Amino acid sequence: MESSSPLTTPGGFDSNHPTCGETHCSGHGSCVAPLGGGFSLVCDCHLGYQGKSCEGTVNGAMSLPLTISVLAVIIGLLIFAFVFAKFRQKHKKKKRQRLAENHSYNISI
Repeated sequence: MESSSPLTTPGGFDSNHPTCGETHCSGHGSCVAPLGGGFSLVCDCHLGYQGKSCEGTVNGAMSLPLTISVLAVIIGLLIFAFVFAKFRQKHKKKKRQRLAENHSYNISI
């Protein structure tokens, strides 16, 4: 049976050590040897993370436009509800006036 030996750099750093990804890759990736060779390890970031140390999120750039869009929808709905309420109020007032005129009531509105 063959056992796989851990990938180590010439300095003796073990890339399979559990703390490598936690310390070097912000806990959002794992340490791997660079493709072109070299002595320092690079981060292989988990899905959704990016950057030299996996410090940034891919969706981070979407947060501001998404927040603005949600606020715009909420404000639009509030404006629509206000206009609708005013329209209904005016409609009810006209209906009361017509009823008063039809029944010859003298109601000041």
